[in-house]
Amino acid sequence: MRVALYDHAKLYREHRKQIDAAIARVLEGGQITWGEEVPAFEEEFARWVGARHAVAVGSGTAALTTALRALGIGPGDEVITVANTDLGDSAAISAVGASVVWVDIDPESRCIDTAACEGAITPRTRALLPVDMYGYPADMTEMRRIADRHGLALVEDACLALGAEIDGRRLGSLADVTCFSFAPGKHLGAYGAAGACMTQDAALAERIRKLATNGQARERHHGPNPILGLHHETEGHNQRMDELQAAILRAKLPHLDEALAMRRAQADRYTERLAGLADLPGQKTGFRHAWRNYVIELDRRDTLAAHLRAQDIGCNALYSPPMHLQPVYKRLGYAVGSLPRTERSCQRLLGLPLGPHLSLDQIDIVAEEVRAGLL
Repeated sequence: MRVALYDHAKLYREHRKQIDAAIARVLEGGQITWGEEVPAFEEEFARWVGARHAVAVGSGTAALTTALRALGIGPGDEVITVANTDLGDSAAISAVGASVVWVDIDPESRCIDTAACEGAITPRTRALLPVDMYGYPADMTEMRRIADRHGLALVEDACLALGAEIDGRRLGSLADVTCFSFAPGKHLGAYGAAGACMTQDAALAERIRKLATNGQARERHHGPNPILGLHHETEGHNQRMDELQAAILRAKLPHLDEALAMRRAQADRYTERLAGLADLPGQKTGFRHAWRNYVIELDRRDTLAAHLRAQDIGCNALYSPPMHLQPVYKRLGYAVGSLPRTERSCQRLLGLPLGPHLSLDQIDIVAEEVRAGLL
């Protein structure tokens, strides 16, 4: 492909030595599940994020589900979230037996509309689940105020926004639990499924950890004198991160700041080259984008997408149609027009290639083809 959305092989080649050494270290050590790589990654990642506790789990969806369970969300409860995202958020809410309540988005940030969120709170509401879209953070300061005012849990889906900041603080310490994904296409990608829950609460971190490891305390299985045999302290699931993924993530973590800087430089180039051609993403004062995607909005989205693909340039129509209009949720009674700003945005959004596998020259190529496709 002339300009690809992702190029995992290229990124592997750039860090082959460190990644191969990490994989060999695990395989030669023989500890594939209960070993030293996961706790080491948790410590290093928490330090990078600026949170007190990280719990490594098997995926971003596992992070969301386990966080909700650890906070006591269950049958009869409602969780407020947005529909311009993938299935992971609503599926996690359903998995714990709670009900999904979707609200509309802020048209500028494309994240949850905080006023609509507060207006949707009922006596059954137990948690708020904002989603940081395309690398841009939801207004977590206001979401924290709303949650505290109504006595609600706050779970943040930051799977697309690793490295984003609000007032100089990286996402990961502003919610009761912040959930990250390390799927291969994310800012910090594993070579398989992986995720993490971040929290400032030690007791909550321990509950999450036990729920993700079949209800067992990890300390019984690693260290100088591991205790053999099974010891289930609660009813959990097998959702822990494996040692191979943790080792790979540890090898890639030292390069994350450089990769984020490249994403920001590419986004600046797009903003410069595409001015006046479409609605471009912006940033409010105090908010720093992590640029998981460079997303533009335009009425001729499908025409432009067809042109770019004909030129062998990757692009994607993100989260279209939105979750509330997907067949699986027809039973919930949402219809076209239920969330008008969400629906309009999803009809007009187009994600352009961006990431450390690309050069600024390739960004220029895409920008030129966007211009050509709209003339």
